Amino acid sequence: MERCFLVQSTFVFIEMTNKKESTLQTAVDNWNHEQRRAIASASYRVLKQSIPLMGKTWCQSWWDKVVGYLRLTHEELADKEAIYPQAIQLLMSKDDRDIRIEILLDMLILSLSPALTTDEPISKDITMLYDARSRRFLVRLTETLGLGFNDLCAVERSVAQQMYYTMLESKENLTSDESNDLMDSSTKTAMDKSTSKHSALKWLATGAGVIGGGALIAITGGLAAPLLAPLLVGITGAGFFASAGGIALMTSVFGLTGGGLTGWKMHRRMKGIDEFEFKQILQHPDLPPVPSLNCTICISGFLLENKDETTTPWEHAFEKSGNNTDIFCLQYDTKELLKLGYSFRRFIKDSAISYAGLEIAKTTVLQAFFAAVALPVTILKMADVIDNPWQIVVDRSKKAGIVLADVLEQRIQGNRPCNLVGYSCGCLVIWYCLLELFERECMGLIDNVVFMGAPISTEEVDEWKDVLHTVSGRFINCYASTDWVLAYVYRLHSLTVNVAGLEAVTVSDRIENIPVDIDGHTKYPQSVMDIMSEINLK
Repeated sequence: MERCFLVQSTFVFIEMTNKKESTLQTAVDNWNHEQRRAIASASYRVLKQSIPLMGKTWCQSWWDKVVGYLRLTHEELADKEAIYPQAIQLLMSKDDRDIRIEILLDMLILSLSPALTTDEPISKDITMLYDARSRRFLVRLTETLGLGFNDLCAVERSVAQQMYYTMLESKENLTSDESNDLMDSSTKTAMDKSTSKHSALKWLATGAGVIGGGALIAITGGLAAPLLAPLLVGITGAGFFASAGGIALMTSVFGLTGGGLTGWKMHRRMKGIDEFEFKQILQHPDLPPVPSLNCTICISGFLLENKDETTTPWEHAFEKSGNNTDIFCLQYDTKELLKLGYSFRRFIKDSAISYAGLEIAKTTVLQAFFAAVALPVTILKMADVIDNPWQIVVDRSKKAGIVLADVLEQRIQGNRPCNLVGYSCGCLVIWYCLLELFERECMGLIDNVVFMGAPISTEEVDEWKDVLHTVSGRFINCYASTDWVLAYVYRLHSLTVNVAGLEAVTVSDRIENIPVDIDGHTKYPQSVMDIMSEINLK
């Protein structure tokens, strides 16, 4: 438990002097008064529209931070709504220097910690946190400024790389005592693993060029590439990041403390769970594992052939887009997931199902068939094949969800937004995780959520509203109205088949319901790539 408390605590600088610490280089002082008013107007419009999503209290708090950061007063912004059209026109004008990327960079730094944007000496204790709500604000501000999502991703990647390279370089200058106080053995191992590869990257040059201190922007793209270099000069070599406290903060943001998600496995036996661990995927073998400012956790809900299916569907799904996020696959009680997959295959192949399929085909709505008070005898005979494995996995998924909530609340994944994606019983893990986070009042942890074939009732209106409160970004429900396998196993324990994996969830307009065309519940693993491509998760 000590390690978990360390992650949650505020890191304290080990070595402080009377000298003013240098902070991140920002562009606000380069903007004139009208530009700053225009940025405030655009930010206010985004925050006002975000109140239903992120809450009035949070949006008001952020608005106050933005106003203060822009060196403005509320009195100067009394006409903030009236000047919005002119503000956007000014910010998107091609007559003057384009400052839109500068805006995103400054707002990102403000999101990480307001203390990093001032000229005041850095406090002896400071937290650095990239809240999921802050990221959603940045996503919407990016759209308002007429930029693409890739531009925001380029800003995030560039800042992350600068922080990471500085962290590696500064780590070498720590004394033995400082190193031991800041990092446990797992953290050191996670950082040392990439040190040798780091030196090989120093020769790598891109359109953005050399930044300073031997560190480079290794991956950029879109509009950001030619503009980021002069903006980020102040990051590498900044006294703040080069300090022992700066290193501690950066490891907490990236989830390197204690080895992060992958280092958390095997630390203890979970309550009622035999297996619970994370595996990171899509790490380039020839590049240093530079962390992202956000992460994604993927969860397979059954396994048809072997344990590799906890990762392979997701490797295919994120093969092209994975460089915007660190991707981890949760492996929990894989023996039971394999038994469930085997029971699915037996269930489908049994001759009795041919008869059932014929009957289903004669009905106009699948739910109507299973909503009957008495199910056909041929269907009920199959209950022994699938009922017990299903019940066990449902139980383990609920318990895994509570453990996942523990992990996220302790920010083992880092002080950064997290996406949750799953299919079948993997959705149950996410569902119970979100319910638990709501009970604990843990907000700002989750960015986006994706359900595929979720065995979750659509009639639990209050619970759906509760979980929505914990998600700052998109909430996507992918369903197949012809998934009779899901309808059957759900009907065994309920008088209805009003389930998210079969129909749209109409509880809130925030839920994006996407019908998918798949040939049965067991086809979800091989359909993940197409589904993720269709929903275009950002």
